[in-house]
Amino acid sequence: MYNVFLVDDEPFIIEGMKALVPWEDYGLKVVGEASNGLEALEKLENCHIDILLTDIMMPKMDGLQLISRLREQNPSTKCIVLSGYQEFKYVKKGMELGIENYLLKPVNEQELFSTLMNSIEKLDKSTEDEEAYTILRDNTIWRSLNQDIDEKEWRERLDLYHLEFDCQNITVVLMQIANQAEVQQVSSIRKKIEKVFHSVCITNPDGELILILSFKDQDDLMKKLNEVDQLVATTISCKYHISVGSIVRSTIEMYKSYQHAKELSSYRLVHVDSGLITDELAAQFTDPFVSTSYLLDDLKRYIIGSDKEKAIKWIRGAFDQIDESKRKIAPTSIRGFAIDIITSLQKEVTLNTTDQTVDIVKQILEAHSMERLVAILIGFFNEILTKLEEKSQQRSPIIQSVVQYIQEHYHEELSLKTLSYRFHINSIYLGQLFQKETGLVFSEYINHLRLEKAKQLLRETHLKAGIIGKQVGYADSAYFYKQFKKVVGITPSAWRTMNISS
Repeated sequence: MYNVFLVDDEPFIIEGMKALVPWEDYGLKVVGEASNGLEALEKLENCHIDILLTDIMMPKMDGLQLISRLREQNPSTKCIVLSGYQEFKYVKKGMELGIENYLLKPVNEQELFSTLMNSIEKLDKSTEDEEAYTILRDNTIWRSLNQDIDEKEWRERLDLYHLEFDCQNITVVLMQIANQAEVQQVSSIRKKIEKVFHSVCITNPDGELILILSFKDQDDLMKKLNEVDQLVATTISCKYHISVGSIVRSTIEMYKSYQHAKELSSYRLVHVDSGLITDELAAQFTDPFVSTSYLLDDLKRYIIGSDKEKAIKWIRGAFDQIDESKRKIAPTSIRGFAIDIITSLQKEVTLNTTDQTVDIVKQILEAHSMERLVAILIGFFNEILTKLEEKSQQRSPIIQSVVQYIQEHYHEELSLKTLSYRFHINSIYLGQLFQKETGLVFSEYINHLRLEKAKQLLRETHLKAGIIGKQVGYADSAYFYKQFKKVVGITPSAWRTMNISS
């Protein structure tokens, strides 16, 4: 769809033009109108057009002056003159300005339609040529940013695509748009940036914009960065971030600046507002510790108990506390906290999901907001709960009964022998079947369950550790202490102090 702008000082002419041409049938759209050249120029400052239809004789600024000024801003615009004057000087001037046609009023419909079709064909070819050039140029720069091109070829490509970087100071700017629905506007933003800053701006495979910005000094850089920020802010309505790479002195070193910009882009996670991400902003987020009032053991219990609602409430609450904290926590620490949750839960439920873990961790490292991080974790919970449900349904009736009995009688003396008597099954066969269907040998399963129950009592009661050990099924307090420290890493008393204080 190409944009058309109409200019005439007689309103009925403009209305007649709108009604005369089936614009949409030609792949055209009338995006604006004006009553003189000056008004048209003002409106066109924030409006891209492909075809201009204008009268000549108008107050303030005539049509030929308008075309001349427009040529300076956008030489590729196709201009068609509609005039009541057949004087040769106007026709000659129009031809010098490269107009598509000089049509006399009243306009001959067939001639107008034919002129529009010719203009569209030229625009189509120009677009194809421009796209081909852009693809080849962008590919070369992308290779340079990824150190995939040698210096000799790079210099040859610079000459081939007429690329010039007229300042010695260069920085690579990475622009990322959060809302995928806005990505279709990336091409338009890219063209605006290249036009305004006379700089190269490419689109990478992830749909992000990469601007190669040259500048004279620090003041010039900040002026240009703020202008880029303002341009993007006025073009899109969603969240965006602009990460500013390090300063380099040569195009050969641009990859260093790009790598630094990518590193800074990780701070999107903690930079709530849209705008620039610089070294100065990143330096504010250095706190390496993540702490919340939400205990990981509670989350484990919810997952094992298939309590999806409480698990989701836990994860939202924990990350809300982090997000609302006045402490400037480093994004690497927050992502590390999320990864710890994943690995701890997988260890807890003993599911073989190595491929899934790699994918989830990759998503976490690429998450651009707390909302996205929470969504990733909730999606992971859903996967785990589904697998646990499938695993439970695959268990034989005898193991389902044994597991349920253990959950209800963990505090009593339990062994494969006592359970084999109760469920009328050979103890050796029961042990083999139990390990096959739960993924744990019987002793590990019961020990793990008792320790989790012990943690719960340590946190929720003031009972002594030795008494708690007996309440969860350990007849010997010394053995309870030994098992707790072996599995958890610290003594029951130390664990209680640590978790109550947190």
